[in-house]
Amino acid sequence: MAWFQLVANGDATDPNDYNAVGGPSCSGPNHICAIQTSPDASNKPIITTPLRNEMITALNTNSSSTNVQLRTNP
Repeated sequence: MAWFQLVANGDATDPNDYNAVGGPSCSGPNHICAIQTSPDASNKPIITTPLRNEMITALNTNSSSTNVQLRTNP
């Protein structure tokens, strides 16, 4: 699995709005920063239903999880 960081003002549900990174580096309000998942053939994240649910839970609880890193205020 790999980390993919969401681009500024990106759509968290659009794989094309992510870039592969060695590790997430996030600051700002509690929004999706990065996700950890398998890459597709174009090195974009595969956003599965369980990952999408984990993203929703992270946003609802304002807490990062194993595969979802939220932006946090510096």
